[in-house]
This record gives sequence, C-alpha cells and structure tokens, in this order.
Amino acid sequence: MSEFIPPAKPIIGDEEREAVDRVLRSGMVAQGPEVAAFEDEFGRHLVAGRECVAVNSGTAGLHLGLLAAGVGPGDEVIVPSFTFAATGNSVALTGATPVFVDIEPDTFTLDPSAVEAAITDRTRGVLPVHLYGHPARMRELEELTRRRGIALYEDAAQAHGASLDGRPVGTFGEFAMFSLYPTKNMTSGEGGMVSAANPEISRRLRLLRNQGMERQYENEIIG
Repeated sequence: MSEFIPPAKPIIGDEEREAVDRVLRSGMVAQGPEVAAFEDEFGRHLVAGRECVAVNSGTAGLHLGLLAAGVGPGDEVIVPSFTFAATGNSVALTGATPVFVDIEPDTFTLDPSAVEAAITDRTRGVLPVHLYGHPARMRELEELTRRRGIALYEDAAQAHGASLDGRPVGTFGEFAMFSLYPTKNMTSGEGGMVSAANPEISRRLRLLRNQGMERQYENEIIG
C-alpha cells in the first residue's frame, strides 16, 4: 500500500532546520542575504527571471502589489466570487472596491465573459486567482484587458511552478503574488513573494514593505 501524501502539510526535515539555524547563527533574522538569495532564486527558477520581492504574508503581497500598481480609492478591481477572503480584502485595503464575478465550473477560475460584463469606467484592473494550482484563462484575460485598456494582476497564492502553454504563472500580470503559508505547495513558515513586471513596481514594493525606505532612515513614501 502506498503512503498517503498530505496535500496541505509542511514537510520539515534536517535541511530546512539547518537553513533556519544558519539564519539564526548569522544574527540577521529579518531581511538579510538569505532573503535576497531566495528572491533571486525564486525569480530565476519560477517566474522567468522577473524581479521578486519577499514580504511577510501572501495577503501583504497582494495589498502591496495593488498599491505599487497604483490601485486606490475610486478604483474597482474585478476578482473571482470563489476564492479565499484575502483576494477581495486586499483590494478593499487599498481603498478600492472589489467587484466579484462568476467563475467557470470546470476550473473554478474567472470566467472571461463575466469579467467583460462587469467592466465599468472605474475598473482599474482584473485579479484572477490560479486556484488549486490551475492557471486561470490568462490568454483570454490578457487579450481582454489589453483591448479594454485595464491592468491585469495575478493571485498565484497556491500555484508555484504552474504554467500555461509553457509560460509560468506570475509572468502575465503587472505583479503576481505567491503565498508561502504552511498549507501552500512551497512554504517558509509564513511569508509571501511578489513578482514584478517592471523595475518601477519592484522598487515601490521594496519601499512599501519597509516603511518607505530602500536605504535606512531615508523615508521616501508612506510604507
């Protein structure tokens, strides 16, 4: 009889314990070279070289990604009606309004036709979720958002390593969030990772995650 593989249980062995001990021995337990190396490796191996920014949770990653992309009060962001609360909550935390639309019953991801029907003159962007690791219909959503002149973002909280036609998730939107919570398919105990489409968004992410600072005590924005 084969051994049951739990779908949402962190597997922590000697290699993981040694990695944690290495950080503790360094005396630098927040940010530091290990985090920077993780950001670089995640970008190179999972999102086709996009710059990545580590944050303290997936929810924070969505929130800061939306802020870095310019979402705020008066905007609407279209999200799926079937997802974890953080997707809609992160939009609301920016002051924008989450607009919930239908999913497709076979994939549980955003229905592009429902998205188009929900677009208004206040729609800033669309935030599909790659649920259960299954990519949303990104080809159709890319074409739709380009045609309608709105932005495309990605909630890839549980889709590390997923791809569509050979293109990894996390490379379609202006930003994409990956969760590192213990129940996800990659975990750091807590945390999140945000991939950015361009240097402007990645720089704003780094400012927002650290009180508006890239260099110590040089506060540029409210972070």
